[in-house]
Amino acid sequence: MRKKVRTGVGEVLKTFGAKGELIIRFDAIAPESLDLKEPVFIVIDGLPVPFYFKTFEPFAGKVKVIFENMESEQLASELVGKRLHADNSIAEKPETEVSGFAALISFAVRDEKLGEIGIITDFFDYPKNPCFEVCKDEKQFLIPINEELIVGINDEDKTLITTLPEGLLEI
Repeated sequence: MRKKVRTGVGEVLKTFGAKGELIIRFDAIAPESLDLKEPVFIVIDGLPVPFYFKTFEPFAGKVKVIFENMESEQLASELVGKRLHADNSIAEKPETEVSGFAALISFAVRDEKLGEIGIITDFFDYPKNPCFEVCKDEKQFLIPINEELIVGINDEDKTLITTLPEGLLEI
């Protein structure tokens, strides 16, 4: 499985709370190296749009932010899944390919019995036990990547379908 993603410095993973907070994973730079007075850019309708940080707080290996003028959950939710760029020359940068399990980051997880589980926010390639990090509301948990637990993948709906054993999400 392959999907194309623009190069950048990170990705908006999910909303957090009702005040426009977002969880961001930075993957190309150390978050502390950012000049918080300078904007990051997100491509919207094909154009790089600058976003300035109102708040910036490390959170569970990622960063929790609020962008200026984006202080509602509804506005913030429109940025989920978007890539962040350090400058506005985004159109000049080539696309790269992400393959394998990492390509499923940002997919929803739906269990056949339990219903909606959450969103895949990370992939951990632990030896002999690769896992997805899944987040819902303020909870995070790991789902082992195992052919007995994963029923299917719907690329159109960006959904991973599982059949999880009872009690796995309480661990």
